[in-house]
Order: sequence, then C-alpha cells, then structure tokens
Amino acid sequence: MKYGRYEIVEELGRGTMGVVYKAHDPQIDRMVALKVLRPDRVVSQDFVLRFLREAKAIGRISHPNIVTVYDVGPDHGTIYIAMEYLEGRPLNEVIKGRAVPVDEAVALCAQVAEALGYAHSRGITHRDIKPSNIILTPDNRIKLTDFGIARIEDPDAAQQTQVGDILGTPVYMAPEQVMGQKADGRTDLYALGVIIYEMVVGKRPFVGGNIAAIFRSITHEPPEDPMNAGRFGNRELADLILKSLSKDPANRFQTGEAMAAALNRCLDAVAHPFPEIPPLTEKAGRSKKMGLVIAILCLCLVAGIVGYTVIRKPADESTHTDSAAVPVPSSILNVTSTPAGAQVFLDATFKGTTPVDIPLVPGSYEVRLNLPDYYDWEAQLQIGEESPAPLNVRLVSID
Repeated sequence: MKYGRYEIVEELGRGTMGVVYKAHDPQIDRMVALKVLRPDRVVSQDFVLRFLREAKAIGRISHPNIVTVYDVGPDHGTIYIAMEYLEGRPLNEVIKGRAVPVDEAVALCAQVAEALGYAHSRGITHRDIKPSNIILTPDNRIKLTDFGIARIEDPDAAQQTQVGDILGTPVYMAPEQVMGQKADGRTDLYALGVIIYEMVVGKRPFVGGNIAAIFRSITHEPPEDPMNAGRFGNRELADLILKSLSKDPANRFQTGEAMAAALNRCLDAVAHPFPEIPPLTEKAGRSKKMGLVIAILCLCLVAGIVGYTVIRKPADESTHTDSAAVPVPSSILNVTSTPAGAQVFLDATFKGTTPVDIPLVPGSYEVRLNLPDYYDWEAQLQIGEESPAPLNVRLVSID
C-alpha cells in the first residue's frame, strides 16, 4: 500500500488522531514515519485543521531535539505527514514503574527544556508535553513529537483554541489548562516539571481516582516535597521541581533556556557532590596509615568478641527472632478492572494484570493501573485484616 510516493512497510502505532506507519521514500531511499489521519477523523473539520497544524508547527522549526517534518499531502481520502523516522522508545516506556537515576533524569529533561525554549521562541506552544510524546534514542538524545494541539502565534491563523476549551492529557495539565485559560510556554514547562517529579520520585505529584479528582488536585493541592516523597537528597533539584509546579505561571521558569540552565546546574551538583580533598603530604600519609592499622586491629578485636557471643547464643532463640521479624501477608487485594487486562503496580512494583489477587501485609499502599488508550488510575489504599479486599476500577478511555 502507498500514500503518495511512500510505500508502507509496517504499522508502528495508533492514536486518537491517526495511525503511524514505517514507510519507505523511494525518491531518496530513506525510511520515514508516516502519520495518516484516521478516516473517521477526516469528516471533522476540527481534526483536519489540527492535523495540518501539527505539520505547520513542526515544519517551521528545526532543532536536533524536535522531530523533523519532510512532507504533507492528501491521498486515499485522507491526509498524511511524512516525518523523521526515529529509532528509540517513548519515555513513558523507559520510566514505567521505576524511579530514574537523578543524573539521567536531569540530563534528559534539560534537553527537553532546551527544545521547548527553542519552540517557544518561534511562537510554538506544544500544550501536550508528556512522556509518550518524548522519544529517547539509543544515543540518549530526546526528540519531541506530536504537535497535534500546538498553539501557533500567527495573526493570520483562523483556527485558534478559544478560552474555555480544554486540550491536553489530564495528569500533565497545568492549572490554567484545567480551567480553560490561555496556555503559553510556561504551561509546557509546568508539564516538564511533572515529568521530572515522576522520574526522580517514582510517582506523579497530582493523582486521583477520576479526572475530576485529578483536576481538583492540580488546581488546589500543593505537591508533596520531592525530598519527602522520593529517595534522593538534592535540595536544589527539589526546589527546581516545586518552582516549575507553581500554580501561578508568573512564579515558574519563564523560558525553557532558564529551566535548562537550572537543570544543568543541578546536574553539575550531582556529578560533583563533594569538594576535592587535597593530596596528603608524605608525613601525613604515614600518620594516616598508622591510624588505619590501629583501627583495623581494634575492629578485629571487636569482631572476635561479637562472634564469640553469637556462637554461644542458642540456635532455637536465633531462629525464633529471625522469623518474628519477617511480616507475613494476612490479606489479599483482589484487583479487577473494566476493561480487563490493565497492568497493576503496587508502590511502583509490577504485580500482574487484572484480574489479579495480591497477598499483602496490612498497611498503606499506592496502587496504579495502566492500560493503553486509557487514562492511568492511581489511588492511595489502606489495607486492613479483611481478606479478600476488593478493588474494582472502571478505566476512562482517552478517546
């Protein structure tokens, strides 16, 4: 099958707007990513304009961290966009169910901030920054994709989103987007702040059991300090994240360049957390070696005393102590979803797909369900002694 001169090789994925294929361009003998507007969307003038807006948005900018558009045209009663074919994985797959090392997360997000700064300077606001729209290539370079709902600063453009329209992905929306207000570059930087938080902490800053609860959290609740929520001790990075998640756009980073510079400073702090220690003089070195020998002898003496004490302890007493320290699951969390087959994560650890029974020790847990083409569902649950504890989740389709 062909669209224009492009020969379809295989399907890469489907979304709410269109289908993406790997295709061959025989004219210059290279592979391209061919995004084709779904036939059921062609009947909607709004979707057609949005699709063409994506081609126009990417076509007017050129940056190493933004996907390149080669061509756009009609065929088979629909419209296609020929873009740069990218080898790599979307960031949502890279970070799924885990906290990313701080240096890796900061380096990647600095690239995103620089790309956004460039796009904003050319009058382009993405408005749907999220991990699935960020591709990580094998050489650890990021590429921004999917400018389908981008806002273009163009006085001659007739198709501009009006105040009151809500476009974007709920968990990454800024407060002004949730309230249907005008979005600008600071809206994109807010979404990037959500992504940084998610990467280094291992969970999102704003969650809820449904879209209304997520929106209420975004507009009214402060995010938990990453220093308390995560397992890292970089105060400068934590403050950077909180600044980017400010409810008021005026209190956030005002440009992508400013945010990238702040991220790079954090990266330097992670790479060099301690000042260099001056080399020892020969005399100081001999003193230090003598002190080290004495310390080792003392340590051996203490180890011998402790070992003797342990050997004398009755074996049955030791066994009893060890077994008592291990908590035994006494409840079962029974997770089901509509539709079934959703991935279940408990405290960021994958536990299977629905329906699934999870043995648990009573306590507080964070549960997340993930299913392609549906919004993620997240909640904090308190599990008691009752068994089983049922959890029935109805997932909301992205369409």
